[in-house]
Parts: sequence; structure tokens; C-alpha cells
Amino acid sequence: MIGGPTKEDGCFLRIFYPTKLTDTYANSNDWATWLPHRKYKEGYAIVRGLTSFIGKRVISWVFGKPYIPVVVDGEPSNEPPFPVIVFSHGIKSCRTVYSIFCSDISSHGFIVAAIEHRDGSACMSYTLEREQSIRGARGLVERWIPYRPLPFERNDMPSRREQLEIRTRECTQTLDLLARLNDGVQVQHLLHSTMDLAIFKGLMDLSSPVMAGHSFGSTTLLRTLAADKRYKIGLAMDAWMWPLKDEPELAESIEQPILFINSANFQTRFSLEIMKRFTADADKRHVVTIKGSIHDSQSDVPCLLPRFIRRFEYPSAIDPLLATQLSNRITLLYLRRQLGNNKCK
Repeated sequence: MIGGPTKEDGCFLRIFYPTKLTDTYANSNDWATWLPHRKYKEGYAIVRGLTSFIGKRVISWVFGKPYIPVVVDGEPSNEPPFPVIVFSHGIKSCRTVYSIFCSDISSHGFIVAAIEHRDGSACMSYTLEREQSIRGARGLVERWIPYRPLPFERNDMPSRREQLEIRTRECTQTLDLLARLNDGVQVQHLLHSTMDLAIFKGLMDLSSPVMAGHSFGSTTLLRTLAADKRYKIGLAMDAWMWPLKDEPELAESIEQPILFINSANFQTRFSLEIMKRFTADADKRHVVTIKGSIHDSQSDVPCLLPRFIRRFEYPSAIDPLLATQLSNRITLLYLRRQLGNNKCK
């Protein structure tokens, strides 16, 4: 978490990066937690329409205590520089919900910066603000930003545009931050990590940054590609096109290549018609659909749920892990083509 006293002044993200292989990494005590704070249980309860008291217990029972098989503050690989992907999450998610994608792609030689948007679309988020106590000491205080429910595709366009403005700014601020870290500039890390951020100096290849996202995150990436030309490639995972229905000029302002990876059950005829605006150039824009997949197949959630719950809540014709792996393989093939085989493994 980097920035000033308000959420508008900085950005909040989790960075996945290739590390050196050592025997000590086999110890799961070093792995990262999937739920970054107990308040996120409350967030997941809210987005499922449950009360806080009962919902947190239900979420704890359903999810358990999952860990991500990645090492916290691990030593970076000595084979830099690595291409960079900035990832934007969908509605009701947060910076850890796409950890299968982020860790898998990172293991192939990428640095993936997973943003947590503080526009009210995340299941839960927060800022750290300095507050002066009675004794004069200034400590950091958590200011929580709960999920802001909005009607889906019904009279919510002004609010969605407001959220997109915040999200686009956060994507630009994230790339600014990565550039500063890569240059060895000292930044203030509000979360007081044990990591020395100087390890990122010279670690990144920022010549062709990739902007990626899922659902509303894909809407965000299309806006970002138009606003920030430093991003050279787009990866849209099951894009939610409705918020862009009244912006036909947006497609004309985007020059970068884009890959759309769709699920089998989310896209409608209306949505695909909007998507066609962005795929007129068949040489630079591609659309693929993973047969049997659902909208959440590209997130971690279906893989974490017990089978009997997944069967009713996330009914997919194919195994959720297989759907994720297919999406990741398609992503790697596309990025190899765009970046060259020497930049990803």
C-alpha cells in the first residue's frame, strides 16, 4: 500500500514475482494467506447477502483457511528483467481472488501486480491513515471500504463511470509505482512489510506492460488502454461490456493488441456486439471462448468451495481448475506471440 492519507492518493496491490528455488520454500509456513485480513470474511458475507455475524461463520466454514503456494518475501530470481502484468479484479473480488492466475503466470517469468480497487467494487478494502493520539503520537488507523451494492445493468451507469474513473487512475498509479521501484526509488510502504523494496530495482522489463482484468476489470483495462499508452497489450478475461455500451468512440482510441478470453455462459448477444467494436482488427484482436466454463472459472473461488456447494452455486460443465488452466495456457501462448519467446517461459 503506497500513497497519502486517502485512497485517491495511492494504490494497493499484491505483487507476484519469480523467486529463486530453495529447499526451505517447501515449508507451507512460508506461504501467503488467501484471506489477507479477517474483515474480508465480512466482505464476502456482505456480497452473498448474509448478515455480518452469521456470514463470517459461514464463510469461515466454506473457505476454511486457504493458503496460496507462494512464498512471502521470497528472494527474487536472478534471471531478470521480467515482463510486467497489471491485473484488475472484478466486482465483489479483491487482490487475492485471482491468485491461481497470478502465481501460475508469474512462475513462467512474469511480474504480476494484482490491484485491489478502492472504488467500492471490492468485497472489502481499506486505507491506512495517520491519526494523532492524545499523547501526540501519530499512528496508522485502518479505514475500511465495504462493498457498495449497485443494481446490475439497471440505472447504475453514472456510478459505474465514477468507479471506472477511480479504477483507471489506480492502474496508472500502479504502473507509476512499478517504474519507481524498478528505478530503485525509495517509497513508503504503509503496510510495514518485512521486505526491502529495493529488491525490485532492475527486476522489471517495462518496455511492453500488459494490462489484464476479469469482468469489470476487463472494462477497466479497455478504459486504461485508451488513457495510458504505456500499456502495450490487453488481456480481457470474460469482459463485462455493458458499462461501455454508450462509448462507441472508445474502441477507436485503442491501438494496442487485445485478447478476449470468454466463458461459455456469461456473454450475451448484446455484449458481443459491443465487443465487436474492439475486435475489428483481426490481426491484433482475438476472441476465444472456453467451452463449458462459467464467468467465475477464471477466479479462485470455484476451486476453493466444497463440491456440493460448487455444484449449485457455480455449475460448470468442466472442472474449475481445468478451466483456469486452459485460460492460463491461452494467455501464455498469446503473450509469447506478442512479447517474443525470449521474454516468457
